[in-house]
Amino acid sequence: MLQIDATAFIVFFIVWILFFVLSRVFWKPMIKVIRDRNAQIDGDGEASRKTRIAYEQGLQEIDQTLKSARLAAEKTRETLEVEALKEKSRLLTEASTMATGEIEKARAALQEEISRLKQELETETGRLADQIEKRLLN
Repeated sequence: MLQIDATAFIVFFIVWILFFVLSRVFWKPMIKVIRDRNAQIDGDGEASRKTRIAYEQGLQEIDQTLKSARLAAEKTRETLEVEALKEKSRLLTEASTMATGEIEKARAALQEEISRLKQELETETGRLADQIEKRLLN
């Protein structure tokens, strides 16, 4: 049968002393290190989550800014196209007016020249007729 003597109490007492000593010297510091490490990991995870959220918000802001810039550029391009078409139309009208004016001036000059040449021809015709008549009668 099992006998309990003084060595059993000494072993029991030594085990309890080792338990308390190891708890204070080894387990408590190790548990503290594990808790600190877990807290730091949790803090790093939280910082990572906040950074990721900030990054996503930054991307959304950039995307929104790009959309706004594209819309503004498109409006500007459309405005410039309309202005360019108006300017082209104005220039074409102006050129057409100038060309019409030049054509009218040329027609008027041509009519004057024709009138002058007709007058000159009539004068010359009369003079030639007189010369022909004199030669035929002589």
